[in-house]
Amino acid sequence: MQSECCGPSKDRTTSGRKSTAPADYLQNVPDYACLDVETTGLDASNCRILEIAVVLLDDDRVVHEWTTLVNPVIDEIGPTHIHGITQDDLIGAPAFAEVAGDLVQLLEGRVPVAHNASFDVGFLSAEWDNCFNFGPLGLTALDTLRLSRELGLPGKLSALAEAIGVDLTHAHQALDDTRALAEVLVILLARADVAGIAVEHPDPYFLPTIFGPSPSGRKKARPPLGV
Repeated sequence: MQSECCGPSKDRTTSGRKSTAPADYLQNVPDYACLDVETTGLDASNCRILEIAVVLLDDDRVVHEWTTLVNPVIDEIGPTHIHGITQDDLIGAPAFAEVAGDLVQLLEGRVPVAHNASFDVGFLSAEWDNCFNFGPLGLTALDTLRLSRELGLPGKLSALAEAIGVDLTHAHQALDDTRALAEVLVILLARADVAGIAVEHPDPYFLPTIFGPSPSGRKKARPPLGV
C-alpha cells in the first residue's frame, strides 16, 4: 500500500487495466468517486470514522487517489484485528472536521460509489452532522452491493472481487478496498450493460451545500504494512 497518493492528473493513470465495457458505452459513462470508510464499529450513532479513501474515475481510468486516517476524538478505536489501525497510527491524524472540505471537493460533480453504500453514507452523514450546522451532507451513492446481487454475483466485496478477477489483497484498508471497488465498478457496469440491467445513478450528482468547510489539505496516510 502506498503511503502517499498520486496528485490529480487526467494524463496519469494509476490503473493499467482496461475495462471490458464497449467503447460506445464508455462515452456515456459519468465520472465517479469511489469511496470507503473504516470505522470503530458498526453503528453510526455512537461509532466514529477512522479512515477514509476516495478513488476518482474518469471513464474507466483512475485519475486520482486520496486517503487519510481520521482522529475519532474518542479513546475506543474498535477491532484493530479487523481494520489494522492502532492508537499510534492515529497520532497526528486530522479530525473529520479538518478533512470534510477536502472530501466534499473530491466528490463534487461526481457520482459517489460505495459497496454497501448505506454504511459508508450513514457514517459520513453522521460525522458531518456532528461537526457542522451547514445542513445535511446530502450524500447518496451508487451501491455496488445492490448491483452485484442483480447480476447474481457475491455480495461481500472480497468475494465479489475474487469472483470477477479483481485483486483485493488487504481488505479493510480503506485505500485498498477503494482501489478494488473502482475496478469492480467498471466491470459491473459493463456486465450490466450487456445484460440490459439499468443502473440507478444518484440524481443530481453530488453537489455540496452552498456554505461548508474549506479544504484544509491535511491528511495522514496509514503506515505501509510492516512499518
